[in-house]
Amino acid sequence: MLRISRKKLHELVWSKPMTEIARIYGIRDQHIAQACDAHDVARPRTGHWQRVEHGKRVETVSLSNAAYPAEEIVIIDRAGGKSSHAA
Repeated sequence: MLRISRKKLHELVWSKPMTEIARIYGIRDQHIAQACDAHDVARPRTGHWQRVEHGKRVETVSLSNAAYPAEEIVIIDRAGGKSSHAA
């Protein structure tokens, strides 16, 4: 299970591929993607990590706080993405 703020989730998905994050936390990469989509957390587009690997320029999308606060907690478990509000 992964319990993380939207801000930290955004930083995490832009720091390494979701397959690697999934392996580290023992969750499915699809659940990370679903949680990002459900909580308005931008994630890298297809091919992003290949471009990084080949030294090409990539664009990072900023976290939007229009719909949810940056500190809202997102909980991702083996069943998929769920959320709760930060206390």
